[in-house]
Amino acid sequence: MNLMDDVFFQKVAEDKAVCEEILRIILQKPDLKVIEAQTQRYLRNVGAHSVILDLICQDGDGAQINVEVQKSDDDDHVKRTRFNISNIDTTFTEKGLDYKELPDIYVVFLSKFDVFGEGRTVYHLGMAIQETGTSVNDGVYRIFSNCAVDDGSDIAELMQYFKNTKGKNSKFPKLSNRVKYFKESQEGADSMSDIVEEYFRKRIAVEMDEQMTKTARLFLQNGASVELVRKSIPTLSADAIEELSKQVMMSAK
Repeated sequence: MNLMDDVFFQKVAEDKAVCEEILRIILQKPDLKVIEAQTQRYLRNVGAHSVILDLICQDGDGAQINVEVQKSDDDDHVKRTRFNISNIDTTFTEKGLDYKELPDIYVVFLSKFDVFGEGRTVYHLGMAIQETGTSVNDGVYRIFSNCAVDDGSDIAELMQYFKNTKGKNSKFPKLSNRVKYFKESQEGADSMSDIVEEYFRKRIAVEMDEQMTKTARLFLQNGASVELVRKSIPTLSADAIEELSKQVMMSAK
């Protein structure tokens, strides 16, 4: 496990001092103070899509800082940050507050892949007037950083540690000490045991599903009926088998 795994990042980020150390590097704010840090914060929307934030922090200036870790490039992650920002605004803003008093919001998106594919370790997204190029500050800051590009900076070194989480690093001692606690001490290992067991149960379930899907595809390619596959592999849903059948038919044309 490494820091790009949700389950491990969650445990490591429960330490406020560790969050502070990470954010000082990513945001390039050496004096940043984290007042509060919450992992896996559930923001409920009645009648609408809810969201679970990997990490939400409040700094000494009252800004809300959301950190998300993402291994898979399987969605529109820029729009994902937009959705998180809107939920943070509505959840953490006090009633009756004037717009000019809205707290700043930072979304820090840490990914295994280069979201924009432009060969940079870090991207800062902002607003600008199209006609003049003048920057406009609405108090929202989006920072995308990735493990795929190593530009030799401190941020890149941190991201490489997120990808290969082992050993000590003097540039982020609190983070690496926390990692060492969970990976090398008996007490840390015991505290991780339940959540790690759940992690591996999910991984095994995914791997079994992938294997059953491969088997079902092979059956269909060899002429088995959808009904026979359903009976033979009851762990796969009827919809999944129907979709596989369509894919097999299309590839055969």
